[in-house]
Amino acid sequence: MAIGTRSWTRSYVFSGGLPPGIRMLLIVNVGIYLLGFFLQIIAPGNLLSELLSVCRLTPADVVTKFFVWQLATYMFLHQGVGHILFNMLFLWMFGTELERLWGTRRFMQFYFFCGIGAGGCVVVANYLPFGNPHIPTLGSS
Repeated sequence: MAIGTRSWTRSYVFSGGLPPGIRMLLIVNVGIYLLGFFLQIIAPGNLLSELLSVCRLTPADVVTKFFVWQLATYMFLHQGVGHILFNMLFLWMFGTELERLWGTRRFMQFYFFCGIGAGGCVVVANYLPFGNPHIPTLGSS
């Protein structure tokens, strides 16, 4: 008996590919990672480090310089191949089912609400006595 004929596999085998929100997030995350990778090769040093310093989440910059966009941009930056590989793997594994269940609009609202909320928690936690507000955060993991 073929695996596609079993009732418990039909929803996975004939699912129709990636939902549009997951596909867009995968493309944007991988595209930004590749852009940073090639910028590092083409113009090592200042250009990439300046771009990262403005986009990564540094709690001291959010509070003192009002770089509030960092609460959203840090989610699209990744440290290395393993970091982006596992983030995108988990996004695909867990996000696909949620997007199919909730729809693209609600899933994207949830994704950004959780990402920006986590960024806010990072900012608050780093201003507690045991935190360091000058250490940057990268990635949506």
